[in-house]
Amino acid sequence: MNPPRTSRRPTSRAFGTVWAVTLGCPKNRVDTEVMLGDLLSHGYALTSEPEDADVVLVNTCGFLAAARDESLAVLGDVAGRMRPDARLVAAGCMTQQFRDRIQEAVPRADVFVGVHDLLALRGRLGGQVASTPTPQPTAANPRLVTTLEPSAYLKIADGCSRRCAFCIIPRIRGRQRSRPVEDVVAEGRALAASGVREAVLVAQDLTHYGTDLPGTPTLADLVRRLADEAPGLDWIRLMYLYPRDIDDALLDLMASHPRVLKYLDIPVQHGDDRVLKAMRRGTSARDLLRLVERIRARVPGVVLRTTYLVGHPGETEEAFESLMAFAEAARFEMAGVFPFSPEPGSHAAGLGGQVPARVRRARATRLEALLSRVAGAQRADQVGQVHPAVVETPGGRGRPAEGRFWFQAPEVDGVVRWAGAEAGTRAGDIVPVRIVAAEDADYVGESAGPDRRVASRRGGR
Repeated sequence: MNPPRTSRRPTSRAFGTVWAVTLGCPKNRVDTEVMLGDLLSHGYALTSEPEDADVVLVNTCGFLAAARDESLAVLGDVAGRMRPDARLVAAGCMTQQFRDRIQEAVPRADVFVGVHDLLALRGRLGGQVASTPTPQPTAANPRLVTTLEPSAYLKIADGCSRRCAFCIIPRIRGRQRSRPVEDVVAEGRALAASGVREAVLVAQDLTHYGTDLPGTPTLADLVRRLADEAPGLDWIRLMYLYPRDIDDALLDLMASHPRVLKYLDIPVQHGDDRVLKAMRRGTSARDLLRLVERIRARVPGVVLRTTYLVGHPGETEEAFESLMAFAEAARFEMAGVFPFSPEPGSHAAGLGGQVPARVRRARATRLEALLSRVAGAQRADQVGQVHPAVVETPGGRGRPAEGRFWFQAPEVDGVVRWAGAEAGTRAGDIVPVRIVAAEDADYVGESAGPDRRVASRRGGR
């Protein structure tokens, strides 16, 4: 089961020390935590610097060219800082699909672990070569949670069965493999027992969860079980829902259950029908706007995050203006923007109508400016409101407390800092905070009451 957060270092050092860094998405972070959990539960000790480590683990990202460049840069940097007798492990997505590039650029890397054989690392460090497929991690495998207290990511599936034109994740991680409901719930209970208060459910595609399992349980089925059977989890957050197949059962659960946050991350990617067709998204701008309207109608007070991809092949200036109009109409509370990258092996890399890189970058900047204006107006309207916030850093001695409102996902939606936190406030407490001002993605607040826990831990209640 998951070790307590205070159990950062085992008592034995029979196998030496390990240092790790994760690049890329939260799914990658969970993979790193599983590998560390396995190593530490078998005698390795964690160290804070690569220079002190017997094993240096870099969990790479291979999704985009820029991410691969960063992975190679980090591998090269730590290779130059390691002791001569230390082992350099290259793990993750780039290793799975672009191992030859790593071997050419960083010859010091001598152990490789793909996304399907996380639990093979310990054996490979010992010189073992597996003759049978490596079992996939379950709730029974140790995991070292590395996120700030009191949150943890909970990966409910791996891989993706969609075929978006611009994406190579299916080539890297394969088709979707959902974890059984019982296994996810067991891990949720273990996380809660270790002090986790917020579980952030992640997968390449949450919406498709369970379609590959016997009995085809739905995402709503899983979330209801998790919310009911892991009561120590005060907040359950959903990230990365494909915009098709979001059903009313899930929305009604979100609207009614006190531990399921009214927050959804739905990457729509674009707002022009021709571009959406070229992307092979299986939807239209009209469908997406209707989806946004339906969600907001069924879940009052919901907060929506999205992602836009600009400069996809076939995106004319007219199509980009359609995207701008869509973004203005949809008014997502949070949004990220990424210029298209022609990834090797992707369908989009071979399409006609490629948009020059300088145009992609310029369009991304224009869209970001629009989204910043929309978000700024929405945040100005929030000044004076009181919302539950989870404490990540208690503060004290003149320093403000720092944490996140219920509508701020870890690592992507900024933080809130507030003065006047009650003496004795601890990391993990959920407290009422009044918004005083907004500063870009962050908020400035003030303590709104003496209670260290609040009855309503979500918005719209």
